[in-house]
Amino acid sequence: MGSKILAKESSIYKVNLFYMCVVIWSIIFQFLPIPMKAYQYITFLIPISIYLFIHKNQGDRILKPKILNVKSTIIIFIIWVFSLPIMVTMADLYTSFFGDKLANIIMENHYEGFIENLVFTAITPALLEEILMRGIILDGYRNKSFFVAALINGIMFGMLHLNFFQFFYTFIAGFIASYLVFATNSLYAAMIFHFINNGFPTILNYIYPSEPDTAYAVSPSLLNSLIQVMLSVIALSLFIHLLAKINGINLIKHKQKSNEKIFNWPLITSIILFILFSIFLVILLSIKEKTPI
Repeated sequence: MGSKILAKESSIYKVNLFYMCVVIWSIIFQFLPIPMKAYQYITFLIPISIYLFIHKNQGDRILKPKILNVKSTIIIFIIWVFSLPIMVTMADLYTSFFGDKLANIIMENHYEGFIENLVFTAITPALLEEILMRGIILDGYRNKSFFVAALINGIMFGMLHLNFFQFFYTFIAGFIASYLVFATNSLYAAMIFHFINNGFPTILNYIYPSEPDTAYAVSPSLLNSLIQVMLSVIALSLFIHLLAKINGINLIKHKQKSNEKIFNWPLITSIILFILFSIFLVILLSIKEKTPI
């Protein structure tokens, strides 16, 4: 009886369909002349508001508004520190194989002033992207194992950025952020992690400005990178389980409760759209490089 009820719920299909709509909505607005400051509010806030209004009776389960204690917040910061070698290695490997032109364009600062930069690169994404991905989307995978849910959420979060360069390190960030929600039963954990990840470099750059002509990345030492990644994975596992212990959550006992199909047509469509649009960006960049000024 329980399995039939879960099968009828189709929670994965619903959030995958919603995610596909958000991807299509975001791609459309890539071609419209809207201010960059308004982009995240139009592409994310509007769909989020509609979804939460329709599912207002499930708001607490989706948003998980549990306040975290100071100890948990400190551990989240430590987890971010140990996640850096993995995300940086992913970004460096991409630039080593494919060059840094796309990376430098994407990472270019488009905002004037420290406060404006912090609001639109750290605060707004930490709120909207986390409500979307670790709130709505992750909730749809609540009947899958933690690992499967985190893995798919990381992939979908990477694709949400609509380019190959950001996909790889945001996949890692999404995977870790999902586990932070599992370990705390609080969406604030992912928001804090996201804000630190985007905001801390912004704050450091404001205090210690970087050279404007500095390239995004240099060729990494593969051996050193692998060692750092291995040590980081071990440390992340330990600290995430410590975070769960502090919040009274057993990450090991949670098992898969549903056999609902993950790779349904909405998710497959989203993957195809992500690949096609990412290829389009690469081709567009190549054409611009060859076009004389």
